[in-house]
Amino acid sequence: MENNITYVFEENSFTDLTLYQYGYEKCAPMLSCGPATHNHYLLHYILEGKGTYSISKASYNLKAGEAFLISPGNVTLYVSDKATPWTYVWVEFGGLKVEKYLSDAGLSSKNPIYIPKALKDTLEMKELMMNLLSFHGNTLKLLGNMYLILETLIRTSLTSCPPKSNSLQEFYVHEAILYIDRHYKEDISVAQLADWCNINRSYFGKIFHDTILLTPQKYIIKYRMNIACGLLRDTNLPISSIANEVGYDNQLNFSRTFKNEFGVSPIKWRRNLEFCENRQDISDQSH
Repeated sequence: MENNITYVFEENSFTDLTLYQYGYEKCAPMLSCGPATHNHYLLHYILEGKGTYSISKASYNLKAGEAFLISPGNVTLYVSDKATPWTYVWVEFGGLKVEKYLSDAGLSSKNPIYIPKALKDTLEMKELMMNLLSFHGNTLKLLGNMYLILETLIRTSLTSCPPKSNSLQEFYVHEAILYIDRHYKEDISVAQLADWCNINRSYFGKIFHDTILLTPQKYIIKYRMNIACGLLRDTNLPISSIANEVGYDNQLNFSRTFKNEFGVSPIKWRRNLEFCENRQDISDQSH
C-alpha cells in the first residue's frame, strides 16, 4: 500500500450523515499537521505506531488501537512519534445527526480521544476503518460503513454515554424532521413545528434539543446548508438559484449563513471541491 492515499466522497446529497474525504497515511518521523482548523469532523484511527494530538491546552499521547477526533473550528496539531511514527486511517464527515452520535459515544472537542473497552473492539474498529479504503467508489457501502463506525464508537468507547430512549419524545422529533424535510424551502418557525406536533412550543424546543443536540432553528439551517452543498457539488446552478432552492430570497443572506456554517463562501467551497476532485483524477490516472 502507498504511504499516502486520499479519496474524495463522490456523493454529497445526504443530510443526516455524509462523508467528504477519507484516506490512509504512513507518516514519517515527527511529521506534523497543523496548527489548523477544519470545517467538518475528522476521525483518525491509529493502525500502528505512536504520536501526539494537541487541542487548546491539552495534549494526548496516543498509540495503535486508539483514535482522535477533530471537531469543526478547533485549532489542532498532531505529530507522529520520532522513533515509532504512526500510521492511520482517517475520515472527514459531517451531517445533521453526527453531533448526536458523537455525543452518545462521549466524544467532543473537550473529550476527543477514543479508547476501546476491549481488544475485540479494537479489531472491529480497525476492520471498519480499513473498509473505507476497500469500498472506494461504492457510495452506499461507504455510507453504510460510516454508520457502522459511529455505532461501534457508541458501543465500544470507554466514554460512551448513550441516552435512555423516550419513544414519545422521539416520535415528536421525528414528525418535526419530516415536516422540515418537506418544507425546508419555506419560512419555518418553531411555533409551526410545535403546532404540527400538537404540543407546547417551549416543551417542543426542549425535547428537540435534548434529542438532536441542536435547536430547531439551528437544525433547519444545517439542513438547508447540507442541501446547498449537494447542489454546489452536483449542479452548475448559480449561487442565487441555489439560495432560492434552499429557502433564501436574498443571496447575500444565504452566503453569510453558508460561511458561518462552513468557514468559506459558497463560491470558494465549490472551487475547493473542484480542486480536490481534479487532484484525485490526476492521482487515479497515474496508477
